[in-house]
Amino acid sequence: MNDRDFEIQGPVIGSNVGTSGHARTGDVHIGHIKDVSTVLRLLDELREDLNKAQAPTSTIEAVDDLRAEARKPRPSKDVAGHLMDKLSDRGLGEQVKDLSKAFDALF
Repeated sequence: MNDRDFEIQGPVIGSNVGTSGHARTGDVHIGHIKDVSTVLRLLDELREDLNKAQAPTSTIEAVDDLRAEARKPRPSKDVAGHLMDKLSDRGLGEQVKDLSKAFDALF
């Protein structure tokens, strides 16, 4: 895979029912695909470890929320920071450091 940034611009593709054919998206920046896949891989590994350790559901939900945030076209630094703080408070400091570094590439 190339180390290029991908960007989608232009009109909405698909049904324009109820929009008079004028529906448009803003400029959607997918982000650096390699960075997003790194974050998702780290989150998957963390979730697997938490499942094996039978971690509380709220901890697993925080990881799932981080995953959803990473997949957004423009992830929020504040939301990601808040969720990582939650995980740090639950004794996952080392894993969160790696995640934090990977997330920094998305902002």
